[in-house]
Amino acid sequence: MDFTEFKRKLGAEPRSSDPEFLAARDASAEHRDAAMAAERFEERLEQALDIPVPSDLAAGLLDAPGRRQRRRRWPLALAASLVVAVGAAGLVYRSSHSWESVEAYVMDHYRHDGARVLELAADGAAGDVQEILGAFGLQAEPSLAGMVRLVKFCPAPGGKGAHMVLDTESGLVTVFYLPGTRVNDRQMIDFDGRQAMLVSLEHGAAVIVGGTGHSPAAYYTVVHDAIVPVDRRS
Repeated sequence: MDFTEFKRKLGAEPRSSDPEFLAARDASAEHRDAAMAAERFEERLEQALDIPVPSDLAAGLLDAPGRRQRRRRWPLALAASLVVAVGAAGLVYRSSHSWESVEAYVMDHYRHDGARVLELAADGAAGDVQEILGAFGLQAEPSLAGMVRLVKFCPAPGGKGAHMVLDTESGLVTVFYLPGTRVNDRQMIDFDGRQAMLVSLEHGAAVIVGGTGHSPAAYYTVVHDAIVPVDRRS
């Protein structure tokens, strides 16, 4: 397994137990370093999502003053959604200190797996954008959904976000969705010969990372207008 194929496998299944993959991992210092970097990335994600939720949280919320008379009308799914919502608030607080700034996050994240995810996207489409964004109570309008070639969960300043690759006329473009994050709309970040644009959304924020030599500004409108709440009516 050459290094390019190893990186593709590493991106898709970083903790694979496949014998060929394990043998490739030990083949050189370059392979081992890539595997160690991927493992650190996975550990950071796990730590960000390791938020304990009190076992009686839902019951306590349902028993709050003024709610007792309506308790029987609340479906179990709604109680579960409250637990998820409060847990998400904890993620925002705990993970907001993982990076000194959004700019630092963008550079760290993209340098870690930006190129690797672009390679995976180039090999074929993967992921369901509506399912991923649905975890945040959002959906992608057709103008954006039709461009998404790959989407997956990823670490974010708010705990867990989404990593998307758009298939555009100018090539593959990376977009990060960051829940619970506020940014200066249209602010530009320059790093490693690339430009990234911050996008302020109704719920959270997004980052568009352009390819080498072209600006992400061309995709501002589609990203800004197409990541919307699931109950939004077009």
